[in-house]
Amino acid sequence: MKYKLALFFLWFAITNLQSQNIDFKKGEIVKDRLFLRDKNEISITDDTGNFYTIRPERSSGFFYNYFVEFYNDVDFTERIKIKSEKKIKILKTFIKNRKIYLFIKEELKKGFSLRFDIIDTQNKSKSQKEVLKVYKKSNPSFYKSLKEDSFIYLDNNANIILSIPVKEDKKTFVFVKVLSKKLETLSEHKIFADDSLSSKYTRYLSTIQFKNTIYFLFNLSLNKKDRIYRLIELKDEKKKTLDIPIATNTYELIATKVKNSELIISGLYSKKVKGGFEGVTYYKIGLNTFSLNVQKQSVFKNDKIKNYFKGFFRNNRSIDIKNIFLDEDLNTYLVSQFYILRRQSIPIGIPIATIGSSVLITFNPISIKYKLYDDLLMCKINNNGDLDWEKSLEFAEIERTSSRSNKKDSSVFAFFYENNINLLVNGYIKNNAKKVIIKQDKRFSKTKFYNVKIDSTGTKYLKTIFSNKDSDIIFRAGQTVLSDNILYNLGQGNMRKQLLKIKF
Repeated sequence: MKYKLALFFLWFAITNLQSQNIDFKKGEIVKDRLFLRDKNEISITDDTGNFYTIRPERSSGFFYNYFVEFYNDVDFTERIKIKSEKKIKILKTFIKNRKIYLFIKEELKKGFSLRFDIIDTQNKSKSQKEVLKVYKKSNPSFYKSLKEDSFIYLDNNANIILSIPVKEDKKTFVFVKVLSKKLETLSEHKIFADDSLSSKYTRYLSTIQFKNTIYFLFNLSLNKKDRIYRLIELKDEKKKTLDIPIATNTYELIATKVKNSELIISGLYSKKVKGGFEGVTYYKIGLNTFSLNVQKQSVFKNDKIKNYFKGFFRNNRSIDIKNIFLDEDLNTYLVSQFYILRRQSIPIGIPIATIGSSVLITFNPISIKYKLYDDLLMCKINNNGDLDWEKSLEFAEIERTSSRSNKKDSSVFAFFYENNINLLVNGYIKNNAKKVIIKQDKRFSKTKFYNVKIDSTGTKYLKTIFSNKDSDIIFRAGQTVLSDNILYNLGQGNMRKQLLKIKF
């Protein structure tokens, strides 16, 4: 599937960015059948810039073992294989003190366990620590939560916080386990937003750790008209509650971020149950005083943005908030992306890897839903909660196909650097005096790897990082990982891999 990304710039902005210093380096191309990339391969870096990958080894579509692969700067050095007797799923990875921590869900006989595999990157040894085990017979509600696992949250800041939302006896609570950095259990809790309210009217949103305090955010429907956010603070075994009213008949899609003891809740709001977003919503909560300081909604100013949510914003089309950034002055930047929900029919007898899971077809064809992302919506909200600007970058479809494989180089990686939004994208440029068009294409003779910068005023700039003309490898922008001001991208092509390193 081919796309074109229409970016509307002032022409001086395009040429002036050439002064930005961006260096890149590519490693050796590794030719090895074992390096055929798995769709769920995980790239990870530590705080010193060392790069590692975690690659599943599948058997009949199921995931039992995995490889840990090591790199020296941008060149592959070695891999080790970690074996498991049972089916597993890696939920999260992080690195502390030169050790890779893999948070893993292991499938038991009518049960699940959660554990950490710890890989010492210096001596290549592995240790293991189980933190939770649940069986269907003894705790069916908890078992169901682990089976679905999409809302299992793990934070590795001051302490390691594990939180799992559970629906039990028509009530919703969050199970919380606090672990030390040595993975010793410090405490366990059940956090109810409201133990008198049915789970039908209780929605768990997120867990936030700041310093030595944990916060839990819920959305509660008190009646047909009144809805609130409830923020619960857990500190030293004591709980406090802050209720934040939501405007009547308003529906919100939100994200959260903490900086300088301020919790920002921001996103899009609508007067309709589905879609039709009219503007941005903003809440600023002082964590030191545990109070709501600012609450505002601002309508979109740009008619072009307003038109996104009219007419075609329905049925299988929607939007996700992909990133929320805060600058030094606590201005908020939202990066959201539209998508179309599509189905793909898979024929009998083929094991396939899907987004986030694997499926083995045994008898009948199945239909898989997946999100096909396209246009970007970016907004800046100042520290008073007012909308400063909203901008869009357009992906316009130019060829239709039933295959998902061609969308893989249409991805975008967003990051925040020097108080600017930056977007990595692959494609090629056609331009005239008024606009620049970036078309997604696999032809190396035409494509380039770009950085699009959006500054605090909303002005867009474009910088060519390198041309793909002499490349043998596709670097998918969406596969990039960030460590300080260094970006890594592990590219693939015909059972070959190459590591790209970009430094700003």
